Amino acid sequence: MAYQDLEVACGKDIQSPCYRELAPSAELPPTVSGDLSRAVQEDLSKTEETHDWLRDSHPQHGSRTEPRRRSTDKILSARNLHIDRGSRLQGPSLLTAGAGWAVVDFAIAFCTGSLVILLHVGNRNHLITLAPSSSGGFHEYFFSGLVALLFAACVSALSRLFGLHGFRVSRTAPAELLLIVQSVSLAAFGLYGALHFWDVAAPVRHMLPVEILLTSAMMFLSRLLWRRHRDIRFQRDIAVRNILIAGADPVGREVRDYLASLRYSGYRFKGFVTLDEDSEDVSVAGENEIVGSIQNVISLARSMFVDEIIFSRRPATPGTLASVLDQARSTGIDIRLIPSFSETLKNRAEVQYLGDLPTIAIHQRKQRAVSLLVKRAIDIIFASIGIVVILPVCLVIAIAIKLQSPGTVFYRSKRVGYKGNVFICYKFRTMMENADSMHSQIAHLNERLEILFKIANDPRVTGVGAFLRKYSLDELPQLWNVLSGDMSLVGPRPSISPEVAQYKTPHLRRLDVVPGMTGLWQIEARNDPSFESYISLDSKYVSDWSILLDLKIILRTVNVILKGTGT
Repeated sequence: MAYQDLEVACGKDIQSPCYRELAPSAELPPTVSGDLSRAVQEDLSKTEETHDWLRDSHPQHGSRTEPRRRSTDKILSARNLHIDRGSRLQGPSLLTAGAGWAVVDFAIAFCTGSLVILLHVGNRNHLITLAPSSSGGFHEYFFSGLVALLFAACVSALSRLFGLHGFRVSRTAPAELLLIVQSVSLAAFGLYGALHFWDVAAPVRHMLPVEILLTSAMMFLSRLLWRRHRDIRFQRDIAVRNILIAGADPVGREVRDYLASLRYSGYRFKGFVTLDEDSEDVSVAGENEIVGSIQNVISLARSMFVDEIIFSRRPATPGTLASVLDQARSTGIDIRLIPSFSETLKNRAEVQYLGDLPTIAIHQRKQRAVSLLVKRAIDIIFASIGIVVILPVCLVIAIAIKLQSPGTVFYRSKRVGYKGNVFICYKFRTMMENADSMHSQIAHLNERLEILFKIANDPRVTGVGAFLRKYSLDELPQLWNVLSGDMSLVGPRPSISPEVAQYKTPHLRRLDVVPGMTGLWQIEARNDPSFESYISLDSKYVSDWSILLDLKIILRTVNVILKGTGT
């Protein structure tokens, strides 16, 4: 085809799809050929990046995404996001911090202490009293309960002192059982010794052996069950911690191999970053495992949803570690260092072990285990009650949808949640059956800015669907997502993959929490077309999150729903 014929067929815009399709068979002038070649190359580059992102976003079941070689000078764009199976909750369940286990040990000790006391209720002389002349009755039960509380507090404090609240401490079962027995025995003998010293009558001989054995057994059993549950989750790559190793040297390789040998370590290796590529033996790690350099490690870590960066050694360049540490604090990424032999001896109190691997935790973000436990409890309680209460309403909605238009009752959509976890989000179908295939035909009607897509009077929406959307009734099935742990009642709305593919690094902050059915954006700027407002409010929620904030959002959401401002 001659260039003149091509110009007649496609016009003068060499960026048009027509040129891309017909240009290879046309004879083009050198100037036009060069411009078109650059345009086509740019288009192919974008297509290749998109394909790479999609391949990472949808790995085969049971497979792990292998890191690929990337330019060490390139700041990764959002298209290089590694979206795969990840944590549903923020960390391996909610017992990831000492506070969580402190609550568990306190509850166990209080229950067992109270139970042992109740075993003696048949004979009131065995109840704890302040003195033989006590008035008895209520006071005896009151002080018995008070002693049970003191016993629980002592057990919880001593178990923490003995290191029983460490999540990733390498310890055999017999060694852990011995520590549990020691902490419980010390708490029991110390407390009842103090009661005897203060002349407070207590059935020491009858209570102590049973109380120590029962409390120790329950604490040990709780840890066995927890580890079993944790190991199953780790084996399925759920709730694991993604790590980058800074240093593609022999030490870095040994760290990778050792963590991989720990079957239930809970760590998932994402790749190496080079500390000094000019002097480093990169071949030790293998080029396909090098994902970047130390200069862009934080941006890389954010795009790969990395939880922890492990340095195989201190960087030779002054200020490098301090710079990375400063950025890690603001982004919530943990930093560990593999210490030298001399550092291990000098900083023995600061050394933490991953299995048998000594590390120094330079930065660890605070775990809010108790708050997360309360949040998850609220989600489960409200979602469970809600599913039962709305069941008749859902039945009516389902019948109306089937009568209005042919197709399924529920709409299933793949959404990106916490740390890139892709899950199926459920809604009542509000559009015609083939609505997704019509997206390109109505794209020009989009009323939102940049990445977002929304049409107030979408022609694909059915009559029933418009009513459901107005009062947000189409989102009721998401209570099941809340119950299963993929979503929460409150949090940033889960995004679709094409939107996340266009995120810049700062936008990824909204993926640091579990997505929710409602959030700040829904109650403050629901009809605001600005993408920046959307991101700003979600980032504010992540930064300011608290249980009180969640409750305020839930109450304000009820008001928004009753006003019928949805579209």
